[in-house]
Amino acid sequence: MEELVRTLVGECRMQQAVAMATVENGMRLFAYPLPDQGVLLALGGGPASSLTAEELLARRAGRLRQAGNWLPSMFVDGSLYLLRRLAAQEGGDAQELARQLELARELLN
Repeated sequence: MEELVRTLVGECRMQQAVAMATVENGMRLFAYPLPDQGVLLALGGGPASSLTAEELLARRAGRLRQAGNWLPSMFVDGSLYLLRRLAAQEGGDAQELARQLELARELLN
């Protein structure tokens, strides 16, 4: 998934538009370009997910030290996402990015 994130980040920066992909279990990954060359990543599922906002908040609270950079969000359609801002210089550490993505998936599943 790290390679997919890098591809989406590159696309969204180049096109200055949101890039999106569907990953395993129907989860969606968004990359949204920010004015300072940073990127907002969003990982989550559609409105049909059985996860509630309360459950997501409780899971994140239980692992706040590790998951503090992931911010829970509910989209207009009721879908839940975890959002994380990547600064322009971030993303070079593939192992850290992989750990962060795995943590987000664990919180959402």
